[in-house]
Amino acid sequence: MTDKYIINWELSLACNLDCSFCSQKERRYINNKIPDQENIFKIINNLPANTHLSFLWWETLMLPNIISIFNKLEEKEITYEITTNWILLDKFLDNFEYLKNLTQINISIDWYWDFHDISRWKKWLFNKLKKVIPELINIKNITVSTVISPNLKTENIVKLHLWLNSIWIKEHKLIYMMNFSKTDVENSKILISDIKISMPWSEKIDNEMLKKDFLEKVLILKKLNTKTKIIIEPIALFKKWKISCKQLDKQLRIDENWKLSICEFITNNFDDISKINLKDAIKNNDFVELKKSIKSKFPLDICKTCCKLHNE
Repeated sequence: MTDKYIINWELSLACNLDCSFCSQKERRYINNKIPDQENIFKIINNLPANTHLSFLWWETLMLPNIISIFNKLEEKEITYEITTNWILLDKFLDNFEYLKNLTQINISIDWYWDFHDISRWKKWLFNKLKKVIPELINIKNITVSTVISPNLKTENIVKLHLWLNSIWIKEHKLIYMMNFSKTDVENSKILISDIKISMPWSEKIDNEMLKKDFLEKVLILKKLNTKTKIIIEPIALFKKWKISCKQLDKQLRIDENWKLSICEFITNNFDDISKINLKDAIKNNDFVELKKSIKSKFPLDICKTCCKLHNE
């Protein structure tokens, strides 16, 4: 582990959208419960002081007790960030200013204007977004994330990037589209017999074609020479030295059932962090051995286009 425990926490799978491209629909339909505050507080109390939390999947801000959770983290002096679809951001603008340990807000915007609303099945979204984000950038550090897929037209991504630059967004993260197939899942299960995998798969698109399309869009954006910094994720896909996984090497994950896990797609889970100290949980022999097994066969087929890849 690094000096700081970096934890991705799937606080809840509940969401206020039903996007067609959602990679966790199957899991969300099985378990979309609103988590119990008492258990959340137990988990926070079981975390080391030198922890940084990243709240993921699906819409953290829709939880009715979320400000109480944030206040608990403030009390414990644990830093944290959130990933959001931003629909509810306007309700929290007054709160954000006083949350000193909320270091980052990551906002998912894949399209510009009407195209965004169509992809999210809501007609009024982008207009609301245009009002909220300019207010928010004066309060917190904002990163906008965009998944670059072949059906995202270059003209549209250019318009989005130029708009982000016009409102002084400092970082625009471009995420290479994860690309899975049933064969990838089956091959990964063959390599590690006790691994549990849950993910939506489709017929796989040619990776070289995807990479070419992705890099062409990135190059066009870089030629715009804007002040908004472009971040490519995972950069490891486009480098030649050895790659690994952030969640195997540098990060931890807590799933929606309070348990230590590997990632959102490898769903083996281990100790309940509401019942055991995190420092003890990461020593669990089954957890340690599964990580070793994945590392020895890394990258699995399901890992090869994941945004958690990094260069060693």
